[in-house]
Amino acid sequence: MMVVKQERKAAKKWAFVRSVRLIEKVKATVARYNMFKKGDSVLVAVSGGPDSVCLLEVLSCLKEDYRLSLHVAHLNHRFRKEAKKEAEFVRLLAEKKGITAAIEAIDVKAYCRERGLSLQEGARDVRYNFLNRVADAVGAAKIATGHTADDQAETFLMRLLRGAGAAGLSGIPPVRERIIRPLIDVTKKEAISFLKEKNIKYVKDPSNVKPKYLRNKIRLELIPLLKKYNPNIIDTLHREAELLREDECLLDEITETCFKGIVTDQKKDSITLDYSKFNGLLPALKKRILRRAVVELTGGLRRISYHHIVSGIDVIDRTGKGIDLPHNIRIERDYNYLKVFAVKEGVEAVKDTVGLKVPGITDVPDFNIRIETIIRDRQVEVGKADKNTAAFDYDKIALPLFIRRRREGDYFYPAGMKGRKKLKEFFIDKKIPREERKKRSADDRGVEGRL
Repeated sequence: MMVVKQERKAAKKWAFVRSVRLIEKVKATVARYNMFKKGDSVLVAVSGGPDSVCLLEVLSCLKEDYRLSLHVAHLNHRFRKEAKKEAEFVRLLAEKKGITAAIEAIDVKAYCRERGLSLQEGARDVRYNFLNRVADAVGAAKIATGHTADDQAETFLMRLLRGAGAAGLSGIPPVRERIIRPLIDVTKKEAISFLKEKNIKYVKDPSNVKPKYLRNKIRLELIPLLKKYNPNIIDTLHREAELLREDECLLDEITETCFKGIVTDQKKDSITLDYSKFNGLLPALKKRILRRAVVELTGGLRRISYHHIVSGIDVIDRTGKGIDLPHNIRIERDYNYLKVFAVKEGVEAVKDTVGLKVPGITDVPDFNIRIETIIRDRQVEVGKADKNTAAFDYDKIALPLFIRRRREGDYFYPAGMKGRKKLKEFFIDKKIPREERKKRSADDRGVEGRL
């Protein structure tokens, strides 16, 4: 009998030691990535599953040490019939701990249908919009999610199978803006053991055991297979993602320095690069520079693949050629410049033809120019008029006069020359960039012309 009691005491002591080790591991992660500081208000995303319940318990254990103010947020995506019970479980869990909870239900499927998104994309958008909104409402400086080392390994394999560079393979960042992931160095096995030792209940998501989505197939089929070759495959892939993330941070700094060095002009909807400098870069930096430009214009790289960027580089090796990317982004090269710009939607709404007041002043806002017509008795000598002034024989023209956009095949008769010349050839001779030829308006300064 005495032996049995001693064994039970030893088991409890061992369980306590393992619980302390997990908490210490999380504290090390928090310190390493400077996730939060003393006195912070933290919103904890709790689904009810083992990872998020473990996260809430660990942060509750650290609450006094860091003087944290904790809040719980739970979103019912309305995907499954069990969702209401899970929401109630989270509400009771938060109530038991004396923590305020924000619980909402949103029809994610309807959201996805309205925006043409996949369920995964739509659910992610809705979830983070919800978390940020609640965090703002409660004044939370940080939003904690329950991503673990297993999630990191699954993400690494998923992106590897789909095709990704170092940025994609670096996986889930421990910190992204105010999103923090304190369990990112903890395995799911460790999290579940922690809950069992502390006799803490959690809910199981039945959809996680169905190999319907790629992530589930990786978790249920691929990782168990890889464990036959490497029992520590989760730790290995987690460490690999971490190494790539560190390298990515260094390369991002190098890219930023190069980017600033070759940008010749930057506006809200366009970025112009010095092509000679760009062309002298290593292939890896060329790709990063183009991705950097796209991010500047669109805010991200969603739906922009490796093949889009490589195709862009291949095309711009030929002067005057361009390529269209998702999000209405176009890449073009004109002589010594490389331009990445947003193609304006509805640009054809600009008036094609505008009547001129003769004599008088006509403002043409669609083209951002002002044209003044003056009738004179004497002729302006050819060659003495400035580049914004043209003279016409009034007796040989018929009113009304119009100004319009350039059309394919337009030509003119250059003063002092025999024969006619196409406007396209004239612009090419003057090395007017292709995009400037297509523009519907002059530059931001405006132009004043005289006839």
